[in-house]
Amino acid sequence: MAELELSGVSKTYGAFNALKDVSLEIADGEFAVFVGPSGCGKSTLLRLIAGLDPVSEGQIAIGGKDVTSRQAGQRPIAMVFQNYALYPHMSVYDNIAFPLQMERRPKDEIRAEVAKAAQIVQLSTRLQDKPSKLSGGQRQRVAIARAIVRKPGIFLMDEPLSNLDAALRMEMRSELTQLHRRLGSTMVYVTHDQLEAMTMADRIVVLNGGKVEQVGPPMELYHNPANLFVAGFIGSPPMNFLAGTVRSAEGATVSVEAARIGVVTLPFSGEHLSAGDSVTLGIRPEALELGAGRQVQFSVVPEAVERLGLHTIVHAGEEGRPFTALFNGDPKLRAGEAINVSVDGASVKVFDADGILRSRRAEV
Repeated sequence: MAELELSGVSKTYGAFNALKDVSLEIADGEFAVFVGPSGCGKSTLLRLIAGLDPVSEGQIAIGGKDVTSRQAGQRPIAMVFQNYALYPHMSVYDNIAFPLQMERRPKDEIRAEVAKAAQIVQLSTRLQDKPSKLSGGQRQRVAIARAIVRKPGIFLMDEPLSNLDAALRMEMRSELTQLHRRLGSTMVYVTHDQLEAMTMADRIVVLNGGKVEQVGPPMELYHNPANLFVAGFIGSPPMNFLAGTVRSAEGATVSVEAARIGVVTLPFSGEHLSAGDSVTLGIRPEALELGAGRQVQFSVVPEAVERLGLHTIVHAGEEGRPFTALFNGDPKLRAGEAINVSVDGASVKVFDADGILRSRRAEV
C-alpha cells in the first residue's frame, strides 16, 4: 500500500504562506502531477511529502501511517531531482547501487537489483561508464534506476525533464509513462509544463499561490476548468477570454452579449446567473473554425500567422486582450486581412464575476 493523504497541510516562511491548507488524496498506483506557474508551491509541497522540509500545520500519511514527523530517510519514498544528483567519480553501476550499499545489503542482492533496474531503464550496457560519458537523458535514467532499486512506496519527481531538449523531453515523457505502467508504483511528479501534465498524469493537481485550484483527470480539467486560472493555464495555446454581460438566464439556456460576437444563446443552465451579471466567455483556439458554419460567429484581423504544417496559429487582438485561433493544415491566411470564424455554442465556456465556471460540459 502506498496511497498518499495530505490533511490541512500548510507551510510558512516567516510571514509568507507558501502553502495554505492543502488537503489531497493520491491513490495507490496513481500517477499524479503537480502543475502550476513558478512560485505556486508545487516543489515546496513535494519537499514536505519527501520529509526534506517540516510542515507548519497539517498531517501527511503514506500507506495509512502518519509520517508527518519522520525524517526523509524514514519515509517509503525515493526522489528524482532536476539536476540528476549523480556522483561523477562513480560508475553507473555504483551510482545505482549506492542506496543499497549504504544499507549494507549483500553484494549478490545488490548486483541482482542493479541489473534489474538497469534493464528497466535500458542501461544494461553502460554500467561501467562514468556519468560524464552519458547523454542528459541517460543520466536521468541512472537517477531513476537509483530510485527504483530502493523499491519505494512512492516515487517523487521534481521537474526531472526540465534540463533536456525538446525532442528528448518527449522521448522521456513516453519512457516515464511506460515505466509507471510496468512498475505499478505511486508517482508524484512536479512540472511547470502543462503539456507534460496533460500527457502523463492520471490526475492533475493545479496549484496557484499556495492553494489547490483543481484536481482531476487531464480531460476533465481541459473541458471543465473550475475557474479562469485553470482555464488559462491548461491548454496550448491558452483559452481566449472575452468580457460579456448576461441578457437573460432562463431554463436550459443563457443569452450573453459580448463585443464583436453580439448576443448569443448558449446551451446550459443559468441557475447561478441573472440578467445584468458580468461574465467572461472562454473559447479554446482549437474549437474555432474558419467560416460561418457554427452557432457563434464573428470576425478577427490576424496580427501574425504561424504556419506549423500540421496546424496554423493566428494571433489577433480582442478588447485589448490577446486572441488566438488554431486551424488544421495550412489555410491561406495573411496578417492584416480579416477572417470570419465560428464556434459551437456548447464549446463556449462562461465564467461568472468571481471567475467560477458556470457552463459545465456533462460528458468528458
